[in-house]
Amino acid sequence: MNLTDYATSKGGTAKLGCPILASTATAAKCSAATLYMIARGHKQVSARLAVRIATATGNKVTTSDLRPDLFGVAATTGFVPVADAVLVAPITKRALREKLGLGNDGHLAKVLRLPVAQVQAWPEEQGVPALPQVLQLLGGQVPAPVDTRPDDPDAGRIDLGVHAA
Repeated sequence: MNLTDYATSKGGTAKLGCPILASTATAAKCSAATLYMIARGHKQVSARLAVRIATATGNKVTTSDLRPDLFGVAATTGFVPVADAVLVAPITKRALREKLGLGNDGHLAKVLRLPVAQVQAWPEEQGVPALPQVLQLLGGQVPAPVDTRPDDPDAGRIDLGVHAA
């Protein structure tokens, strides 16, 4: 949904003096004139403002509606999907987005602090990679890093108390 459709669906006119655009602009921390110019296509919205507008509209107007080049499918080129050997969390990408109340993969990527293309490459109905960020969001224990140092066969033989002089 675009901003004009959003304003009219709420009973507004989507014109410069529209109270719906004014209240949305206040919630998105921008001016009503800026929102009007974005709605009319006279100004391109920044990525940060797109996120604030999506939040202000309750994701009725999504970031991909405002900037499909940054948050839509067109932004997914050039990423190699996660290898099959990666551990998988016990939740699908769709279920994770719903649990967190997020509208699209761009929002999920922002929460997880990952590239949007990486999150979009995950299959919708399969478990997401068991990354520490995902496990923390699910309330699970983050696995401790594995110690890959070789064992020291002489570690137990040295008595530090004897040599401390």
